[in-house]
Amino acid sequence: MLNSCFLISDNKVITEYKEMNIKDSLKDENCFLWIDMESPDDKDAAIMSEEFGFHELSIEDCIFPQNLPKIEDFDTYYFITIHGIISRASIEEDMEMLEINIFLGKNFIVTVHEQPSVAINTVKEKIRQNPLVLSKGIDLLFHAILDRIVDGYFPLTEQIDDQIEQIEEDILADPTQKNMERLLHLKRIILSMRKIIIPQRTVISRLSRGDIPFIEYNHLVYFRDVYDHLLRIGDMLDMYRELLTNTLEVHLSGTSTRLNAIIKVLTIIATFMMPLTLITSYYGMNIPMPEFTAGAHGLIIVWGLMIGTTIGLFVFFKHKKWM
Repeated sequence: MLNSCFLISDNKVITEYKEMNIKDSLKDENCFLWIDMESPDDKDAAIMSEEFGFHELSIEDCIFPQNLPKIEDFDTYYFITIHGIISRASIEEDMEMLEINIFLGKNFIVTVHEQPSVAINTVKEKIRQNPLVLSKGIDLLFHAILDRIVDGYFPLTEQIDDQIEQIEEDILADPTQKNMERLLHLKRIILSMRKIIIPQRTVISRLSRGDIPFIEYNHLVYFRDVYDHLLRIGDMLDMYRELLTNTLEVHLSGTSTRLNAIIKVLTIIATFMMPLTLITSYYGMNIPMPEFTAGAHGLIIVWGLMIGTTIGLFVFFKHKKWM
């Protein structure tokens, strides 16, 4: 679905697609065009193919978005795939990435995505307030979109940081299965982010080197700034992954220590019961016992043996510092 469009020509702003002549506008270097498509359908595919002349493989990647971050060079444009984050109310929910496909040309940019993008909507609102911002250059518009996509990672990294601190405290206090599940959930989020961040850094690195003719040399510094943000995020994710690994080791160690303490108590109880069981089993046999020929004295002997054995084991365990 064609979500919005902006065309700047001779300081004239056109926002209705029906009023645009895209093919003529693309030939005019003084024109600046941005078209945004959300949940693209066959009509959008026809616009990309007939009006812009995009390659069928690029269009297919937009219709079936399952790509890692990448950049591809074509004759009149670059096809770039970037991933943002879909906002969630809580970090306890599963993280979902939003693939944004971008066609970057000399005087045009086309953005295609399946779901609403906070980054694109923010830039779009800024353009609506002052459409002539587009005339500063398509590369600056492209940077604004990238910058807001990357900045969207920082709130999530802050939430991860807070959650790790909380989980560390909870695990030290009580290493339960629930805390283990929270830890593994965070680890999955971090692995998913790294899977996207690492190839995305490669894409932004190429954009910041001056290899793209549609990006002015004076504007490369802005793309290097975005690259620096991605480096910071990548380093933070590596640090978080290491913290989670250490926390997991602490959890397993705490669980093992707790289990050993339980086994120790049960072993001591079983050790105390073993001689008592032997004595009662011996004197519980259905045959005459010499000790009971004296009547009540035999019962005193059995109780004496049981109490003496218990006291002896207790003293022995204390001496060995096993208790």
